[in-house]
Amino acid sequence: MQSKVAVLGGSFDPVHSGHLHIANQILQQKAAETVLFVPSGHHHFKKNSIILPFEKRYALVEKAIKNNPQFAISDADQEGSGYTAHLMQKLKRRYPDVDFSFVIGSDNLKELHLWYDYPYLANELHFLVLPRPGYALLPEVISQLKATVLNIELCPISATEIRQRIKNGESIKGMVPEELEQEIIQLYRETGI
Repeated sequence: MQSKVAVLGGSFDPVHSGHLHIANQILQQKAAETVLFVPSGHHHFKKNSIILPFEKRYALVEKAIKNNPQFAISDADQEGSGYTAHLMQKLKRRYPDVDFSFVIGSDNLKELHLWYDYPYLANELHFLVLPRPGYALLPEVISQLKATVLNIELCPISATEIRQRIKNGESIKGMVPEELEQEIIQLYRETGI
């Protein structure tokens, strides 16, 4: 991996075009040289709503990013606690020479002080903050962090909407990488969502 790496964590249930758009924008704005996708094993805010098992979500991300040498994937959070502080400490131990930053949306800023081990996050981590419609960029929070606000227009695509469309038998064309469309539909249909 290159020396400047942006960590894009999430449940990726499923990975979609919005995730890839964010990753491409991070590279285009030179906020990082590599974007590391880290599917979560446990997600504290989505404990009971993750549909696909880790291995299937991981495999889909792997396929979605395989043609971009500046995208990478890590299983560092597969057996993790789900806490960002633990994940980043683990990554820093694995790759001590890498300068990591962690990608969050502005929707996380208001509650960030409640995140596990906030003092570590505020003092040791560099955040890449993505503006999200309807969520202010809170300067009083950002000023307490090592943070860069990126000027990225987000795609209005959500994994929840994709799952709902599959459930309703509606098209997800353009919402996920074309080569994964049929596989994603089949995987979610098999879960009986």
